Amino acid sequence: MAFALCLRAMPLINTVLQYFEPIAHALLLSGLAFFVLVEGRSPRISAPPDKWPRLQIHVGLYVLGAVTMALVFEPLNTQAMVWGAALGWSGIAGADWPTWAKIIAGVLAMDLLQYLLHVLSHYVPWWWRLHKIHHSDTFMDASTSIRHHPLETLVNAFVLVLLMAALQIPIYAIALYALLQQFHALFCHSNLNLPLGVDKYLRWIVVTPDMHAVHHSVRMDEGNSNFGMVFPWWDHIFRSYCAAPRVGRLGMRFGITELAATRQMHVLDLLGFPFWRVRPAVAKAPVVAVKPKRSKRRH
Repeated sequence: MAFALCLRAMPLINTVLQYFEPIAHALLLSGLAFFVLVEGRSPRISAPPDKWPRLQIHVGLYVLGAVTMALVFEPLNTQAMVWGAALGWSGIAGADWPTWAKIIAGVLAMDLLQYLLHVLSHYVPWWWRLHKIHHSDTFMDASTSIRHHPLETLVNAFVLVLLMAALQIPIYAIALYALLQQFHALFCHSNLNLPLGVDKYLRWIVVTPDMHAVHHSVRMDEGNSNFGMVFPWWDHIFRSYCAAPRVGRLGMRFGITELAATRQMHVLDLLGFPFWRVRPAVAKAPVVAVKPKRSKRRH
């Protein structure tokens, strides 16, 4: 019975895969509209006055990223698949496993790859210059999830396709994870007032908004934690988990110190920001020569 249902579903799945990109864009924008509505009704923190200008900036970056991918990614995608498949390994797709096991293994492999790439984007200097656009937001809500530099989107996609081809992750697992991760990115960045009791248990299954908020802390000792995309287990396994910011969720600040005293940047500013030479917001204290105190002599 299950096999027959799978066969009946195959034409539908193939149709979805054929039109996956426009379907994914439509679902993301619909999901964003949903979260904006829900955040307005039950916010974790009151939204800043520039909520709507921020949303326009984030949508602008998303559109530019989508256009960039549509224009230049096809040859990069082909090359990444060729290089990735050069190992000649049958990978997950060629394993003698049931289809459901391949899909679960593929989804977990995708999430682990996303975790590792996220860690690299924080510690590889040129990658961080692109990724810090995402972290430069001084507030966090669902729209922050689409605040990415187009070049970062391009780099991430190229490396991810190369690794997916090397591991031979099944296409159905890739499509399932892509939709899951897309919706979850909106959720974990959202400004939802999730009950603490729900968050306490939910964060053992998926990354929650309060858990991911720590990752967006202006303090980089906190920002370099909680790298998980959908599932939180990798942070526990690799010891990059941080339960909460030191000053608490309501007292923490978002953003990066480089822009602590900078006005709100618009789309063109953010596109050029990775190429700026920005002085650190907190300069090192000057070295001051201190004369030693003379000891009192006893007579």
